[in-house]
Amino acid sequence: MIGGERRFFESSTEYRAEFTDVQGLTGGAPVHMGGVRIGQVTEVRYGDEPGDATIYVTMDIVDSDAQRIRVDAKVRIVNKGLLGDKMVIIEMGKDDKILPPGGLIESVEPDDLMGRVDKMAAKAEDTMDDVSAVAESLANEDLHKDIRESAHNLNLLLAQITNGDGYANRFLNDPSEAERISRAIEQLEASSTELNATLREVRLAVHQVRAGPGFAHDMLYGEGLAPQARQVGSAAEEVALTLKGIREGNGFAHDVLYGGDSDTKDAISNVTQMTADLRDIVSNVKKGQGTIGALLVDPSIYEDLKRVLGNVERNSVLRALVRYSIKKDDGKPAVEVGKKSP
Repeated sequence: MIGGERRFFESSTEYRAEFTDVQGLTGGAPVHMGGVRIGQVTEVRYGDEPGDATIYVTMDIVDSDAQRIRVDAKVRIVNKGLLGDKMVIIEMGKDDKILPPGGLIESVEPDDLMGRVDKMAAKAEDTMDDVSAVAESLANEDLHKDIRESAHNLNLLLAQITNGDGYANRFLNDPSEAERISRAIEQLEASSTELNATLREVRLAVHQVRAGPGFAHDMLYGEGLAPQARQVGSAAEEVALTLKGIREGNGFAHDVLYGGDSDTKDAISNVTQMTADLRDIVSNVKKGQGTIGALLVDPSIYEDLKRVLGNVERNSVLRALVRYSIKKDDGKPAVEVGKKSP
């Protein structure tokens, strides 16, 4: 049908779009949506104000397709073929609301091939500037000197590690050092295991204290120790009263601690003297002086006494003689002591 592709004979609705650059778009350019032609561009112009740089584009959209354009629809300008012709593409949008007739469709600025080339050229220029700056830095003589010194110091360090007597050489080449480190690691692992076991025991103890039963649970969470606490408080109060009585009273304890009359001082002096005498006696006994000291220290006296007592028990004749002497003494008349008669 004549005009079928351009849809000249269908009723249409006008919509608008605004661009800063239309890339050569002209009136009569087709308008597509989803690959289907739905209208054409009717006007491309600047605004009435000389200072207004916006380009206003007017489009006629077939009514049957205009109902698909949503309020969030977008419009952009693309190339049509390889000859540089332009066309308009409308993305219908996903909003439920339909864009009313004469509405303004949000525009997406065109991004044609030349624009992309210009952007790539700008990025390449920035990259070349960075490369030039790096090359200039690498050409600096001070940098070369620093690099040479760093390389020299690194060579010295590696030589010291390889051939020196320091720890680094032993660490890399001495098998005993490797074994020592292995033992240290094993000890560390054992310590870590013991620490984990200790932590488990601590957690169990804390759980036991928290859950109860037990003295610690009652002390922290319960009321079972309230009577004992009151008893301790009463005892502490009594001790405080006793100490106050000693401090403020006039008894013997006060005189001993804070000083008192002459009788108390004499008693304290006598006790001190008795203590000193007792200390001297014990010292002499420990040295073996005196009968008790000799008996405790000299083993010969103990052996002699043991021998005498043993002989007495073993000697039956001596025992009989002793019994006879006792009986004879019991039979004698008592002797009166007094003056002789004249």
